[in-house]
Amino acid sequence: MDAVQETDSTVSSAIALCLRDRWAEAAELLAENDSWRAESAVSALLGELFGGLAELWNGRPARFGVNLTERERWPLRTVPRHRDEQITSYVSALLVLGERARAEKLLSDEDFPESGLRDSERSMLAAMRGQPARAIDFARRAVADRSPRGYDIGSAAMYLSTVSVLLSQGRPAEARELLASARATAPTLAHLLDIAEARVDIAAGETDRAARRLHAATRGLAVGTDIAWADLAELALRRNDRAAAKQALDALETLATAMPTGRVLLHRHLVRACLGEEPAGECLWLARERDQPLELAVVTERLARHNR
Repeated sequence: MDAVQETDSTVSSAIALCLRDRWAEAAELLAENDSWRAESAVSALLGELFGGLAELWNGRPARFGVNLTERERWPLRTVPRHRDEQITSYVSALLVLGERARAEKLLSDEDFPESGLRDSERSMLAAMRGQPARAIDFARRAVADRSPRGYDIGSAAMYLSTVSVLLSQGRPAEARELLASARATAPTLAHLLDIAEARVDIAAGETDRAARRLHAATRGLAVGTDIAWADLAELALRRNDRAAAKQALDALETLATAMPTGRVLLHRHLVRACLGEEPAGECLWLARERDQPLELAVVTERLARHNR
């Protein structure tokens, strides 16, 4: 976002922390000194946007939710470039959360064309819609395009979703190659790359290494850890370690209380069902309601593996 240089020092410092994946520190900095709200419209815009994201990534979605629903209050909403960068940022955040329907609704409500999104966001949308070729193509374009297009908060999530698509097609070598490119870009939310690498490890039979990566991915930001905990529960069940699977479920229960997004709830129901703690019906209903074909395929396969 080229508007960063127009902000006060507090907001600039907070954004610098975000770029280094130090989101909790950024949230604390913005909360301790909120003079940025009155500094300028650009400071108010970016301070509120990044403050909401910082809290969201740390498992506190309330502020993000309010900012998303009360869009008429967005600073500089009448200025096209500022309106557009806020729309794309919120769409990207929703896609990182796995909230395809909410992202599509935002685009529709704002009459914002998908062509105005970054390639990373279009890749995630395609993956969630069950369009693997488009998802991979947009991801490759995102990797190749080094021109500045604002602050891309969704790139790590794009790499994770694209790796999952490639693995579903039996293409682990391409998945590893994509991850190598991803590491070179040093994206934020880098723990999502650890989850992606763990999935490549699982495909290669390196389950112990995968488990280490997944555990590491749960020790920082909250966003995306539902995927890690669900994968850890699956690995535990494959080796008949119900205690470890139950620990993963306990973590999902805690996460669902704080951050009850559709994907978090789906993973909680999935692990419950695989453990035999509830019927599979609720999990299958939610997966079908979310209408994400690859996600549904994973849910169906895991339930069948554990005779649910």
